[in-house]
Amino acid sequence: MTYRSVAPIRDTGSVPFGTAHLPDLAMGVDLAAHGYVEEELLLSGAAAVWHRPVPGGEAVPRAVESPFRTRVLVRRPAEAATASGFTLLEPLHPDLDSALVWNDVHPWLLREGHAWVGVTAFAHLATQLREEIDPERYADLDLPHEGQQYDVLAAAVRALAAGDLLGPVAPGPVVLAGMSATGSTCRVFLQDGFHERCSTPAGRRLVDGYLIAISSGGAGAAGYPPLSPGDAVLAADDARRTVTGHGAVVVELLSETESETHGPVLRADGDETDDRYRLVQVAGTAHVEARPSVLTNRQQFEDAGGRRPAFAVREPLSDARFDLYARAALAALRRWITDDVPAPRADRLHLRPGAEELERDEDGTALGGVRPPWVQVPLAVHLPHGTASEECEPPPPWMPFSDPEALARLVGTVRRFPLAETRRRYGTRAAWLRRFAAATGQQVAAGWLLAEDGTELLHHAPERWRG
Repeated sequence: MTYRSVAPIRDTGSVPFGTAHLPDLAMGVDLAAHGYVEEELLLSGAAAVWHRPVPGGEAVPRAVESPFRTRVLVRRPAEAATASGFTLLEPLHPDLDSALVWNDVHPWLLREGHAWVGVTAFAHLATQLREEIDPERYADLDLPHEGQQYDVLAAAVRALAAGDLLGPVAPGPVVLAGMSATGSTCRVFLQDGFHERCSTPAGRRLVDGYLIAISSGGAGAAGYPPLSPGDAVLAADDARRTVTGHGAVVVELLSETESETHGPVLRADGDETDDRYRLVQVAGTAHVEARPSVLTNRQQFEDAGGRRPAFAVREPLSDARFDLYARAALAALRRWITDDVPAPRADRLHLRPGAEELERDEDGTALGGVRPPWVQVPLAVHLPHGTASEECEPPPPWMPFSDPEALARLVGTVRRFPLAETRRRYGTRAAWLRRFAAATGQQVAAGWLLAEDGTELLHHAPERWRG
């Protein structure tokens, strides 16, 4: 991998794809109101295509590095004096270059003065940006090969360390974070040697921590993607599927959906200097939920003439808030890196022996794990799967499956209690709210929720009660 330069992106008068804010639609986040700026840069270098010529063997670069040019989207405090000195680096998701981590944790980033960097790392996205979405703005983008994404990410890390991405803001500790497909990208980066290759000549690692969210190491090609097209999928018992520390702080944050397949790669939490690790499994959450979104990508894609496949599930969507737990997990990860304060340990969800299925109580609620207020004082059973409606169309071609029913299996749904049952359990809404508030306070005290996010959860709690 060779990092060469960073330059401003071509100025055409348009705004970045996936920009933080579309003010004419009141969509997204107004960064200026938080004292932040957004910048889009062109990152250039040379990247190898990594592959695994022997099934189950080591990652090997193909003979020649290929030049690349990709975009880096930066959101940072406008003034260095207000910056925290902490940076979250996110590979943008294969679906429309979406910033899934930013979407879930931006309130925490903005409150604390942290910087965020999103990297277009996948070849098909550079092509889509250049040919379909904004050909003039992105005419210079060129990621010629799938399999270069790991070197591209490493180049972004080196550009950060060189002080070339954040203007007057110092990057400080760097956490590489991803969700779903990009969570799996982070797992491969850590486990297949890219973490060690991304070091100074003196051997200091340039990535200090990893958040691997809603990605199961046991989930076949989805949990540990092949390095390049045509590579064999790692065997289910390959040791690389189980995360090890490599000197970085690592948090794997899973919903019920991923926890069903994570059993074969479970490991104990670690507190050793070279293996600081936590697994946090959140009961009553799912891979996909109806939680708030500030992403502008779909709007801009459709404005450019794109069309998304129709998709819906038959059941009511889950109102769980996995995003609130992601914010607390990142805050704990940062404290561990900067202040040497270990993250809290979590009970594990209970997996049925020999099955990809969680143990559940008489209501159908999963047992074990971190237990959010909507699980402690439930008005419904939160389930990690849905079933596809008859109007669904095939998923986008980048997905590892082409069946809408498989996609629906990632969608969290709810089975609400009848009103008579909620009244039998709690009496009145006021009584239930008191218990919900107590459960929220317990989660804040235990470190699973941040105080500000507990307040947000309570603010919307009355909407959960029906009748």
